[in-house]
Amino acid sequence: MTPDFDQLAQRLIAELGTAAISTDAPPLNTYSVDGKRGALICRPASAPEVAATLRLCSEAQAHVTPRGGGTAMTLGNPPRRVDVIIDLQKLNRVLDHDAANLTVTAQSGLKLSVLQDALARHKQFAPFDAPFPDRATIGGTIAANLNGPRRSAYGSVRDLVIGIKVALANGEQIKAGGKVVKNVAGYDLGKLFVGSLGTLGIITETTVRVAPIAECFATVVASGNLPNALALIEAVDRSPLLPAALALVNEPMKSHWRAAIWCEGFEETVARYRRDLTALADQFGATTEVLAGRAHDEFWSRINNLPLMPNRLIVRVTLPRAELAVFVTMIDHHGAITIAGDVAAGTLWLVLEPNQATMQLFAEVQAIAHEHHGHAVLFAAPAVLKQGIEVWGPAPATLSLMREIKRQFDPLGLLNSGRFLGGI
Repeated sequence: MTPDFDQLAQRLIAELGTAAISTDAPPLNTYSVDGKRGALICRPASAPEVAATLRLCSEAQAHVTPRGGGTAMTLGNPPRRVDVIIDLQKLNRVLDHDAANLTVTAQSGLKLSVLQDALARHKQFAPFDAPFPDRATIGGTIAANLNGPRRSAYGSVRDLVIGIKVALANGEQIKAGGKVVKNVAGYDLGKLFVGSLGTLGIITETTVRVAPIAECFATVVASGNLPNALALIEAVDRSPLLPAALALVNEPMKSHWRAAIWCEGFEETVARYRRDLTALADQFGATTEVLAGRAHDEFWSRINNLPLMPNRLIVRVTLPRAELAVFVTMIDHHGAITIAGDVAAGTLWLVLEPNQATMQLFAEVQAIAHEHHGHAVLFAAPAVLKQGIEVWGPAPATLSLMREIKRQFDPLGLLNSGRFLGGI
């Protein structure tokens, strides 16, 4: 069934107002998903308006694509259809900040950078290190499950979300969890929506854990060849040091690697990190430099942004920690690959030129990852390279269960249809 978009637009205008609906070509072209352009853009200003939009789209059987800051729209398989784009950026308020209990409640369209600025006034921050925080929204970060390099220190996105409100495909509004950590009992329904890529419902509000801002930050970068870097990382792992992040980064076309250790805490703590890490690096023949202030921020910003760099083919490889060094050694001979690894989480990001030759390399990387008890996904790529392949890799044994969950939440299959694993 093809929706009557003129009629749907009129119903949406009656519900939300003329200013909330757009059918103009320029923004529709900008908001296209993997080359597929919608017929309408809807900009609701509240959770009830999101719910009303979904109800009307469901009645018209129009396929819906939720959109926050647009940073993660290249994730997943190409959608089957794009009819209505729901732009959530008007849902952009901090609703409650409980500084004493270290939680904040915000609408899903709030930019991460705006949230961090609001929390910084109370010397706190939300431990989300998503790419391009000036554009990324809190809801989009949760829906895409975008974990940053400090995941091992502060917890994953799933760990940080303690409460959530969602509008379902039929317009029903539900909530799960609460505003304090101890308020969750029984099955935590909210976790279903973390990483679901908007295929089960649209997040309208969330409560997340926050943390105090450390007194002092610095990054110790040790440079050398791959064996040097791997040996240093192993030594740090065995030491009593507890860095906020530990990254392994290469320089393409060179046999040059860097181990970057993010240190934070009191000034005395960071000073000890710097002394101990410099001494360890000397043992393994690596040279060190210390990054502080803007240099520290810029270094980690490049690593944070890497998974969603535009016009690149991005592969995410997840491995057991014990297999990471072997895997990196095996693919190090492919000189054109930029590699950045979150060593603590066992995650590697591979950045390649977007062409058919590198797509063949993706298949090779998948096979090697599988041999080492891990998996690889085509995290982001131009639409033309995603045609005819499953970007999420081989289907897991739980796919039938995932399909049933999708059917229960979205019986007509209207939400972000086709983009998730197995065409969900």
